[in-house]
Amino acid sequence: MLSSCRRIKVVVAFVCSLLPTSRSFPTRYTIDDSVCAPLEEAELRKVVNRNCESLHKFLQKKPIATHTRAAFNQVSPLIDLSKPIVLDSGCGTARSTILLGDRFPDHTIVGVDRSFVRLNRNNLEGDDSFINPSEESQRPFQALSSNVLLVRAELTDFWRCCLDAEWNIEKHFILYPNPYPKKNRLKKRFYAHPSFPLILQLGGDITVRSNWMGYLTEFAHSVEYAHDFYRNTLDDRANNPALQYMTDALRGPVERTDKSIAWTNFEKKYDNSDEPTYELVLNRE
Repeated sequence: MLSSCRRIKVVVAFVCSLLPTSRSFPTRYTIDDSVCAPLEEAELRKVVNRNCESLHKFLQKKPIATHTRAAFNQVSPLIDLSKPIVLDSGCGTARSTILLGDRFPDHTIVGVDRSFVRLNRNNLEGDDSFINPSEESQRPFQALSSNVLLVRAELTDFWRCCLDAEWNIEKHFILYPNPYPKKNRLKKRFYAHPSFPLILQLGGDITVRSNWMGYLTEFAHSVEYAHDFYRNTLDDRANNPALQYMTDALRGPVERTDKSIAWTNFEKKYDNSDEPTYELVLNRE
């Protein structure tokens, strides 16, 4: 006969065998309001108003990083200002930048990321074996093709350089930015960051994608609140950088339905998991 201890072990083993394994629960990437509740309108409006009002103070306290200024100065001579410019902000492994180059062959595509490691994974498969440790790969920029450039730079500082140089940005892509879902990191989200007004000032048709509908909804609301702030504080209505985006901001984000091409490695992962992704398109009027 089995001892008492032995019988207990057998029973426990049997019960455990009936329980679903971790593989029975697929990984879930989608963020929703149960993970991070939406902000109250008054709270988000206050954040946006403060960022619009104090932008000049933020820029004064934060000089443009030396390496970003140097990278911009080196890449600028390669930019044909007679061609439309497409900016791919936070391009990561540059999968999206390469695909944008194929989609817009008559445009100059500039992908910007702060990480050498991510930029050096510039292939459509996201394969780490493509990382290039050579000295060439450590340059502040790389020309991947005749119309695709990758730049290693601090994003906010690079935007400032673009504005100073009066680049004509036709399209601006911000694809799957870090959502920072915890409320105590709210100010790291693009729409709540002190640099948010720069996105509006850069102009161009803006496309933001995320696997969190709430992020894009609050991004759209932030455009509305910025519009209200500038409308009430600027003498010339035409100088309101948010005005051109209001129609689409009021329309808000939609679920992405065309999944024929995954523009980023994150998007590919979400598509492979059959999880929804969302898109906010802010076209200029």
